[in-house]
Amino acid sequence: MTIMFVTADIEGTHQLSHKLPILPIHDILIKQGYDVIWGYWNPWGVPFLREDKDKEIDFYVTADIGIPGDERDLRSKTFFHTHGLHRLERGHMRSDLWKACLMPGEYWYSHVNERAEIIDRANVPDYPVTGWAKLDALFKNTKEEIIAEYGLNLPYDKTVLYAPAGKWDYASSFDVSIKHIIELFSRLPFNLIIKNGLYSHHFEQWNWFKQTTFPPHINKIQGAPLNNANIDITPLYNVADVLLTDGSSVAWEFIGTDKPVIQLNNMPDPKTSLMAGPCGSYCSVELDKGSRYSTEYGASKIANDHPACRACGGCVKSDLLALEDEIRNAIETPNLYQKERRKWSRLYNKYVDGKCAQRCVDAIKRIAGI
Repeated sequence: MTIMFVTADIEGTHQLSHKLPILPIHDILIKQGYDVIWGYWNPWGVPFLREDKDKEIDFYVTADIGIPGDERDLRSKTFFHTHGLHRLERGHMRSDLWKACLMPGEYWYSHVNERAEIIDRANVPDYPVTGWAKLDALFKNTKEEIIAEYGLNLPYDKTVLYAPAGKWDYASSFDVSIKHIIELFSRLPFNLIIKNGLYSHHFEQWNWFKQTTFPPHINKIQGAPLNNANIDITPLYNVADVLLTDGSSVAWEFIGTDKPVIQLNNMPDPKTSLMAGPCGSYCSVELDKGSRYSTEYGASKIANDHPACRACGGCVKSDLLALEDEIRNAIETPNLYQKERRKWSRLYNKYVDGKCAQRCVDAIKRIAGI
């Protein structure tokens, strides 16, 4: 019996961010003696590649949708464990073509409102809830080991991790935020780690960012160009006290650590990003109080005018003008929105205990009958 793990191979780099969700599952099956190989695909039309072209594949495991050949036939032998929390990935998990989907949490099954209440259940089979396998990395190394591995300079007691989304989905705040953030942390008594995502070389401010000399407590971990993109952000969650992001789904991963997330609302197109909130583009609170977004670029009426909505999804919304205050609040009173954060965390990633990959393996073996 042979199991193929399929991951994205964007621009010939075997992207780690797409591989991480299923890599821990792969490693366990290897240790258990199963015949496991890798396959790679490119969403822009590059032919599908595989390690062993002669083997007949019994089952597939993927965090993407790039199953080669007759999709209906092969998806019926495929286990899908999503690599991120975007609407696109969530939509794929509703398909009835998969052998099974390994669900990070109940949110993936259900429609929920702004209060993290399940209001109906999607029309999907009763797939297993496993948690996110990639979050098992949080339990592998100590904070001190991670600091040494990443070569971090952290002279202050508290640390903020800034992880903007990549350029492609218009959900990134990098171009309009980076100079403000550097100036702000140059005078704040907090460490800053900047972890850029894939495609960072497409940012308008990329050359400025690469060529600028920062104070020593500001750490750059460059996720681009693409040949330098294979750096896992997950262990840095153990180092950071606060996450600063925008439309990246790292927000929903990080709240599993039960620490604050600040979500910038100055993205080029916030309606297409996770800034809209996991309950959808418009929730009942928005309909009651008016449009979430004003006509001014990057201005969120919900974030600025309606405090009750500021922590929708477990992440505090902020603009650049309020960012310093929000960072200080998150550092000094990290439990301010803890109740809201914990509600949503249970929906996004039900288990954060280092055993999610094993749950995935157990579910695969049970459903596949192996």
